[in-house]
Amino acid sequence: MGPTPETCGELLRPLRALMGLKQVALQRGLQLSDQVPYAAAGLLTELVHRGECRVSDLAHHRIVDASVVSRQVNQLEHAGLITRRPDPADRRVSLLRTTELGDRVVAELEQKKAEWIGEALVGWEDAKVRELARLLGDAMSDIRRHTIESGDHSDSGMREGTR
Repeated sequence: MGPTPETCGELLRPLRALMGLKQVALQRGLQLSDQVPYAAAGLLTELVHRGECRVSDLAHHRIVDASVVSRQVNQLEHAGLITRRPDPADRRVSLLRTTELGDRVVAELEQKKAEWIGEALVGWEDAKVRELARLLGDAMSDIRRHTIESGDHSDSGMREGTR
């Protein structure tokens, strides 16, 4: 049956707050480096975690238009944080991967954000943080899958790369 609309409504408030805090965490992490274009930092992080892939794969996973990803890819490439090479399976498209500099920058960003969250959750036990991470991960996977399967990603916010 699933949760009631009322219960899901209760979830919206903390999710909105979490999205706002994501921006704060990103900004704090970006204070480490002028090398990362602000709008492209999330894409760079995702590319580090996903490994080499096509622009279309990143766009599909992020549920955004490929043009959004292409602009960010150009910024990251210009900054020396990623490279592209022809896809051997289809030389009309490129495979993207992070450079050593890109990997280092993301590691620094992630460390800074993790420290910030750790300071905020100083009274929490590791097990509670792990459980929250698991629940949020499960929820986001289900929401992403539903959004992709239903084709419900024509919303302008999704196209603009809200993640």
